[in-house]
Amino acid sequence: MTSRFRSIDGSLFFSLRRLGWAAIAALMTLVILILSSRSSLTWADAPDANPPETTAAPFWVGADAGTTWRIFGLEIVGKVMSSQTDGAYSVVISNTPPEGGPPLHVHEHEDELFYILKGTYEFRFGDETVVANPGDFVHLPAHIPHTFRNIGSEPGMAMNTMTPGGFEQFFVEIDRLPKEQPLDRKQVAAIASRYGLQFLPESP
Repeated sequence: MTSRFRSIDGSLFFSLRRLGWAAIAALMTLVILILSSRSSLTWADAPDANPPETTAAPFWVGADAGTTWRIFGLEIVGKVMSSQTDGAYSVVISNTPPEGGPPLHVHEHEDELFYILKGTYEFRFGDETVVANPGDFVHLPAHIPHTFRNIGSEPGMAMNTMTPGGFEQFFVEIDRLPKEQPLDRKQVAAIASRYGLQFLPESP
């Protein structure tokens, strides 16, 4: 199943063109009222509120800096560790060979945000499938089964931000397993469970 985002946008635009300006204005007013009623209270809304405190400090990461892990046929470079962001997020760069990618899985804790730097990727999440090219952005919230695959003929590269941070330690633990033999699935599953990660069977 391909993504329906473009088709939805296209049909909405077509419908609005057929409406009169007065109807369009009324519709937009209704949308604004609905969104306003759903807005939640933030720290800025409270009287005498102060911005939330953080102990994270500014930092800079060089182009060649980072820790490299080689797991699941991917080369993953840890660029920003959660210890640098007060646990808010971590960032890795995934280098993916043609047809490479992780098994279908789901995260209990982390949202993942992918920015494609090089290559052509196919992302599957829930019932959706999208093709992502350089410059495209994919947001995968927690609790949604997903996977991705490099469907191009050249190695691909994607920047993956995980929030909250901490999941990079899963890569650390998997990378410590013996590399001269196939990964033990039970051992990998046990490590994954500690980080709220579950691998799922592929649909037939």
